[in-house]
Amino acid sequence: MKHLRYMTYAMGRIACLALLAGMVGCARSGLDSGEGTISFSFREDDAVTVKGAVRNDVGYTLDIVDQKGDTVAHYGDHRTVRTIKLREGVYTVHAKDNTEASETSLFGEPRYGGTETVTIEAGRNTPVLMVCKLLNVKVQVVEFAQEIRENFQEYSLVVKPTEDYAGRDTLTFTQTEVDAQQTGWIDQTEKGRFVLIFRAVNRQSPEKRQIYIRTITDAEPADFYRFTVKLNTAGDPSDGGAMFRLSVKTDTKEYEFPFGVKDQTRPVPTVTRADGGDIREPLMTNVDTRNGQIRLNVHADAGIQRLRVRHESADVLLKWGLPAQVTLGGDNDMATDEAQRGQLAGIMTWDEGSVVGETDTWLDFSGLMNTAQSGGELLPEGNYAVDVEVYDFDNQMVTQTVTLAVARDFATGGAMSGQLVNGMPGVGARYAYVTAKWMGDQTPTGLGFQYRELGAGDNAWKTVSVGEADIQEAEKSFRALLSGLAPETLYEFRPVGDDLTPGTTAAFATDALTGLPNLDFEGGSYGSFDGASDVYDPNIPGESRFWATGNPGGKYMGSMGLNKNVTLPVTGDEARTGTSLWMTSYTVSKMGVNSLASGTIYSGTFGPVSGIPTTSDDQRAFVHYGQPYTARPLGLKGWYKYIPQAIDTDIDNKYPGLIGQMDQCKIYISLEKWGSGVTKRPDKPTVVGYGELMSGATSGSADQNGYVPFEFKITYTSADVPDHIVMCATCSYLSDDFCGGAGSSLYIDDFELIWEPERLSAGR
Repeated sequence: MKHLRYMTYAMGRIACLALLAGMVGCARSGLDSGEGTISFSFREDDAVTVKGAVRNDVGYTLDIVDQKGDTVAHYGDHRTVRTIKLREGVYTVHAKDNTEASETSLFGEPRYGGTETVTIEAGRNTPVLMVCKLLNVKVQVVEFAQEIRENFQEYSLVVKPTEDYAGRDTLTFTQTEVDAQQTGWIDQTEKGRFVLIFRAVNRQSPEKRQIYIRTITDAEPADFYRFTVKLNTAGDPSDGGAMFRLSVKTDTKEYEFPFGVKDQTRPVPTVTRADGGDIREPLMTNVDTRNGQIRLNVHADAGIQRLRVRHESADVLLKWGLPAQVTLGGDNDMATDEAQRGQLAGIMTWDEGSVVGETDTWLDFSGLMNTAQSGGELLPEGNYAVDVEVYDFDNQMVTQTVTLAVARDFATGGAMSGQLVNGMPGVGARYAYVTAKWMGDQTPTGLGFQYRELGAGDNAWKTVSVGEADIQEAEKSFRALLSGLAPETLYEFRPVGDDLTPGTTAAFATDALTGLPNLDFEGGSYGSFDGASDVYDPNIPGESRFWATGNPGGKYMGSMGLNKNVTLPVTGDEARTGTSLWMTSYTVSKMGVNSLASGTIYSGTFGPVSGIPTTSDDQRAFVHYGQPYTARPLGLKGWYKYIPQAIDTDIDNKYPGLIGQMDQCKIYISLEKWGSGVTKRPDKPTVVGYGELMSGATSGSADQNGYVPFEFKITYTSADVPDHIVMCATCSYLSDDFCGGAGSSLYIDDFELIWEPERLSAGR
């Protein structure tokens, strides 16, 4: 029931986007070793709004708490925060809107908040999505019954968090608000309670004001309560003489009970776990050991008048001996209750004697969960919802839903296929992130996972431990990275912990690993390609052409044109190992062509050249980016050397402010989804993942011939599989717009795709 209620309001929320960044490169200025920064931006999800308008003026309080529980930073308004410096470590960020009820806002405001656990590491950028959900409860008085309107000259229903609350956001509903279909927002207490006070003045006795009270005990954030107040014409003696009845409707249930006279009201009854655990968590017995103690404590200050246990599990619980409804007290006499005790022996037990008038009793379902049999079988594995209803002598009724669970120590989640983890696919070619939950109240020690190839023997299990940062105690969940896996292989895994039975196994398949040709640039040949002769082509002769350059354009028409290859192989002292590639830029002004010919290598095709391209658009039309590709690498590493020149050419006059500034080189990978059957790159392709290196001049060591290593991570924004790859290296970063410095030179060698998270130097 709680889950359904949450899903009903899952759309009524604000999404808060928090960007946590570990500063790198020159951005480290002002940071000590081991420090990173955290910065925030907030946005509302305006697809669905509670009030019908986006609240752009709302600020959020921020509290950042370290692992010791100490608040290391507090800000009253996120809009005053730009960058917060933090030491490396794990932090919990609490965000809550700081809206206060104004004097003109008589019916409250929706309130939002969220919590997220994040890890700060120096040199790492970590985007984190924080979902801020509704914190309070929406209420409405739908109707005061006709009999009330006719017989009472004044009447109102007041809604407040507690009976003695005196804040100005107390909600008062009169007939005027009912006619206007007014709704309001109430801040329920931490225990999910709020109070209803009904006041009425009879037309026949205007000097007397009647006051009645009811407490709602199971409200949760984002609930929507609709109330109808009726005259209690039936006069049931069990109502204790109450004159009015309250009809309650939410999105998941509807019920009715009498108002109690205010002066008689004592605290509402409670149902708690005997083991002290959270009543909202399942009461569990292990499916193998069957040793769980499943006991509830029931307390009522006003004394118990009636106690009921109900369920709707006719196919299981009823079959294993628990009736659909068990009533203790109420209209029963002592003999009836004792007869039920005998009938339910071995299924459900309770304290000795009658429950009527007692302030405390208990219910025990251990027999049902551990020893009861049907057809020789114990109660099967699963979760079973049971309602415990307590009715006291102040005419207050509380219904507590509890979950009885026959379960394993763990609930195995699955591999995180179709999800992103820190900007990476949850499952790759050589790794997988896997998840599970523990079912008990205490966090187990020694959490981890065992994994093996599907169908391998018992000796094939490998074990990986779970790091502290990957344990979410609030959700009782944990995850781990399985690495060193083989591509396109089926694996199975299971969660484990100290002194616990391993969870059930779940299976997954790793991604494909598809390499790219000639990443060491040792191949290549001269010949006629793409409409020009004496062209250097970087592809391995005899194999499919994956790479393209602008060389055919530079060699077109021979001496009448530029007559140069702008991307060439180099060896000896100019190379790092074997053969490297050298790219440089030339200005061109011949045959009516004005251009910047920049050395570039890219995945795709060029031309073919069949005429003189006199405009930049004509020249740009020769370049066709992209090759089919369906793998998902995590990054690229390699070696490069860059000698830039000042930008002196801007053919289309797009960047006049850059003239005189030093050029930069660029190496990038864009993994894209063009769509089925699409062979030409769209103007705005869907980018699944992207990573790049932008660099100025390098200063490498002599033993590497001046080359320096590089690495960049491909950050994924979608878990979709790409269908094309655009990979490019160019000596002028604005070469697509024919802007750069003539003579800028880029040397590259020994590129390698990265497939394992642990090989990313920037971390996972």
